[in-house]
Amino acid sequence: MTTREDDRRVLWIDNAIMLCLGILIFILPVAHTATIRSLALYIPIILLILRYSLTKNLIWVNTSFEWKFLAFFAVAAASLITSVDPRQSLKEIWGELITPIILFYTVYLSIRKERNAALLLKILFLGSLVFSIYSFYDFQKHGGSWTGDDYRAGGLRDPGGGEVAGLYHTMVIPFLFWGLSYFKNRWQRIGLSVLLIVNMAALHITFTRAAVVALWVQAVMIIALLLSEKRWIWSFLIAIFILTATLVYAEKKMFREDHAYKIPSFREYLKMAPEQIAGPSAKAVEKRLAMWKTAIEKISENPFYAHGYSRFLFAKVVRNEKNEHFIYPQVHNTFIGIAFELGVQGLIIFLWMIGAFIWVCFKSWKKSLNNLSRYLSAALLTMMCGYWVNNFFGSFDGDDSKLLFMLLLGMGMAVMNKLPKEKTVINR
Repeated sequence: MTTREDDRRVLWIDNAIMLCLGILIFILPVAHTATIRSLALYIPIILLILRYSLTKNLIWVNTSFEWKFLAFFAVAAASLITSVDPRQSLKEIWGELITPIILFYTVYLSIRKERNAALLLKILFLGSLVFSIYSFYDFQKHGGSWTGDDYRAGGLRDPGGGEVAGLYHTMVIPFLFWGLSYFKNRWQRIGLSVLLIVNMAALHITFTRAAVVALWVQAVMIIALLLSEKRWIWSFLIAIFILTATLVYAEKKMFREDHAYKIPSFREYLKMAPEQIAGPSAKAVEKRLAMWKTAIEKISENPFYAHGYSRFLFAKVVRNEKNEHFIYPQVHNTFIGIAFELGVQGLIIFLWMIGAFIWVCFKSWKKSLNNLSRYLSAALLTMMCGYWVNNFFGSFDGDDSKLLFMLLLGMGMAVMNKLPKEKTVINR
């Protein structure tokens, strides 16, 4: 076999990997695509192994996440000992911990050039357009009102639901916004502006408060980053937009009927039993507050006790005749859920891991010039703000949302961390 033939095969493998990852980033938010998703996820792993067997050239560049991933895996695995359902915990460890980490490193190792990341971003944007268009169609089909919540558009993921769709849009919007600074072509900027408006409109018709709050926090993050760059006009315009949108939403009361629910004070909340918080006919806000209180009370009995790694073990532990009308399978708060599943020690490691994600992106943003690395670091920082705010109101750190998060993080780390260090090693 000649060197030229090797090069052709490696090029074919690289293109096939990018094709699979492009399919994956496009269909991740789409429901009922498990088979295609699995193929698009695992074929690149096989191709990567084949590629390195041909080239015999693997330059490993640490991400600084390795010890965090290992520590979190260790505490999750240890929870099998005390899990109320070890089989469910084992399934969750594979599906919601090991698989996303495998995807992270697959993307991290597959990005060979900056244009690979740019291609995945363009496919992400195209996917968001298709997703949004279907949301508008479904919304109109069901007679949805733009100033009410009689129908919540969920796109191709959860029509009539909206929560996961809202999270998806808050993950895409930061990349669209910061793309306006990175992409210099006039038509590219026009296209990004249109897509930004489309995604924000699609987020609006999900009528999910968590997504709106997440978007508000993201806007504050954007203002902070812009102010640090002394971009006063953009900062002022976004601040005006936030204020106007907040007043409009408050005036029109564009959420569910329980927008007027009187949230108890913190002191009252601590004294009230979960059944009192929920009441006899609990709505969404009351259910969440009651579930959080139930989980916190259970955690307080033994803060270091692990009930088993799985979002779906909460109800198995706490549900009874008194609370079955407001207890869901998940606690609807990822952070409380992790403490419930893995103990306080698991929550500490989980926060350590999240902190590492944020710190690496922040350092890259501080030292990068006006290039793709700076764009991705700003977009990832903003995206993570929205992602974790959403996870404060739901157990969204799983399934396709977590896979998309890890895919985007892996792509960003390849550009921010791997490619520059590979160039340094090669130059030496």
